[in-house]
Amino acid sequence: MNRTGICVVLGILLVAGPAVCDWPQYGGPDRNNVSLETGLADSWPEGGPKVLWEAAVSDGYAAPVVKDDKVYLLGRDGGNGMLRCLDIDSGKEVWSCSFADPGEIKSKKYNVERGIPTIAGDAAFVVTGHGTFACIDLKSHRVKWRHHLANDYHIELFMFGVCQSPLVCGDMVLVAPHAPDAGVAAYDRKSGERLWVSQGLGKYSWAYTSPVLMTVCGQEMIVAAGSEEYASKSRGRNAKDEPKKELVPGHIVGLSPKDGSTLWDYTGWQCEQAIPGPTPVGNDRIFITGGYDAGSAMIQIVQAGGGLEVNELYKTDVVGSQLHQPIQLGNHLFIGSNSNTRNDGLACFNIAGTLAWRTKDIEGAPNFERGSFIMADGKLILLDGKSGILYLAKADAAGYQPLASAPMVGKNDMAWAPLALSGGRLLVRDWTTLKCVDLK
Repeated sequence: MNRTGICVVLGILLVAGPAVCDWPQYGGPDRNNVSLETGLADSWPEGGPKVLWEAAVSDGYAAPVVKDDKVYLLGRDGGNGMLRCLDIDSGKEVWSCSFADPGEIKSKKYNVERGIPTIAGDAAFVVTGHGTFACIDLKSHRVKWRHHLANDYHIELFMFGVCQSPLVCGDMVLVAPHAPDAGVAAYDRKSGERLWVSQGLGKYSWAYTSPVLMTVCGQEMIVAAGSEEYASKSRGRNAKDEPKKELVPGHIVGLSPKDGSTLWDYTGWQCEQAIPGPTPVGNDRIFITGGYDAGSAMIQIVQAGGGLEVNELYKTDVVGSQLHQPIQLGNHLFIGSNSNTRNDGLACFNIAGTLAWRTKDIEGAPNFERGSFIMADGKLILLDGKSGILYLAKADAAGYQPLASAPMVGKNDMAWAPLALSGGRLLVRDWTTLKCVDLK
């Protein structure tokens, strides 16, 4: 097979065989936070859904993934990085792999793990908050190969460190270093050899988006987004001599999986800390959203002059998600439209560019803060990141229809980690505890 391969092999690798309920990477089998599972309960007992088990985990927002009834989670082992493997039925640790993970994140409060493993074949691909990019063999439980993104690409570890969810594409695995001259980098899955590096996506590494695989205009491509950044032009010691700054724009690009060359480039939407990745919504359209007052945008890629061009369909301040990907339902998107400065709650947004509803405008409806949510069996499963309450609602663009709720994790514990669902078992965590909940 050609080195780049056919990227649809990823879908075969992740869902083939009996493990149709696997959640083997960020966002689930298709990286869109949608599960094909059915048979989930439409209501919960008075005390809430049954908690099957809970386990202590390292501080942070690192989310679990599931493959073949095994739960994989990044954590810390003193000064080392660590991948843990737990049994999904009992929560007991099956094995762990500790590995060197040098570096120091500037903020001790946020010196935690936030990356999500990607499981493909017999390997786990992980990126730690300190920038270690490693392939761990699931049979030997040892590191097969390792790189250090921060050192290799001269990235300064700011207060939030590095956050990546590796993307497997055929026989490659891709990450976004978010370095000035290296937006996305592709590596050979087996050997760890670097194959190509794309153009930069922004000036510095204040971006936390991971690469996304899409088919646009009939062409398979990698879509990636970076952050805008102000670069100092001079330095001064007094207030009147404060450095002048110039805006270095962030880029949203389509890249060739073959060699990382740029197929199209868009700079019409800017975010100072891009976290959610671009979301494909059909008809060669891509929805982009962010916090920090960035709002959202919709672009469409079109064929022109033998190549590809970007048409900006609209930009809007009506919705904006700081942390989590929107979820598509037909012609609508469910968006956690909350950020440092925005408290809209859950919003339902028409892809055409209009707001359908938001919980902010519904008396008694929850806000959800910056908690995660997924869609399965015609329902939304949502965690309020501040109150720790787990919610169940009908996935309906016509209006917010609550079905059930129950306290689940620690209150005010920044429960922002993405959820995972496998075989009717929901994995949900706060800062220090992982729980497995029966939703059937």
